[in-house]
Amino acid sequence: MSGEVLLAALLAACPQQAEVLDGVAKAVEQTYVAEAEAGLIAESVRDWSKRHRYADACGDWAAFAERLNRDLDAYDGHFFVERIASGPESKPEADWLMAWRAEAGPSNAGVREVKVFEGNVGYLRLTTFYPWDLAKTKLSNAFALLKDTEGMILDLRQNGGGDADTAAQLVRAFLGDGIKAVQRIESRKGTKTEDLPARDMAGYSRGLVVLVDRRSGSAAEYVAYSLQAEGRASVIGSRSGGVANLMDEPQPLPHGFKITIPNAKPVNMRTGKNWEGSGVTPDMKGGDDPIYAARQFLSGRSAPAPR
Repeated sequence: MSGEVLLAALLAACPQQAEVLDGVAKAVEQTYVAEAEAGLIAESVRDWSKRHRYADACGDWAAFAERLNRDLDAYDGHFFVERIASGPESKPEADWLMAWRAEAGPSNAGVREVKVFEGNVGYLRLTTFYPWDLAKTKLSNAFALLKDTEGMILDLRQNGGGDADTAAQLVRAFLGDGIKAVQRIESRKGTKTEDLPARDMAGYSRGLVVLVDRRSGSAAEYVAYSLQAEGRASVIGSRSGGVANLMDEPQPLPHGFKITIPNAKPVNMRTGKNWEGSGVTPDMKGGDDPIYAARQFLSGRSAPAPR
């Protein structure tokens, strides 16, 4: 069988892919936060379908979803397409949330390292943000250990985000009780101010450095960007991932698929901007040892260059 004939056979056998992609295009057009950009993304998805971009993944739904997500990530890192299994071995959609919550115990609710360096500089490394009901005790204990330090390094490198309420509690703890809100939320439906929650753990008012890298994303970027914009923290490291837009509830697609679409965007009250695409810009680079650079900065031995 020639290559052309084989390809034609593959395409003819995969009409379901086209139906899924058509559903993706329609959902993006109707929901994506940036209406003008939504049309361009939908046009790209339809072009992928027309050109049979995923024909070689015919019958392999997992590979199809993985590649489609990779392509959508080029537009917005919060797009997510997945297929929900059906049949007697299928599990409820809520299982992923329960599984994630179950991971909080073995991973210490994302609190991976807490210590005090020589010079009385505190260090807190968070790898993710679990729901506040799970993270509160761990974070409160960490802050209790570090409360008498002269400065703190909050390490959010390789932290891809997580629960927004926990991230907001962290921002509140560092900003104190005087600031009502740090951002507003804009969507096609309108704009609303997002108030910070009432503080639910001890605050911290000493010097603060936040470490980020290209794998810091979403809620981790929100923490770094908000504290930087308020002048509360200096950010050290490399530019972060640039994932700011907020996700909608999953929408159904044909053939057991569903898609999560970013349907709103945060806008910082100070800057009038956010970190979507551009990432959080550090005040200074961290070099080969960002923790050392942060310790030097907190001890007054270095200063960030003007941005």
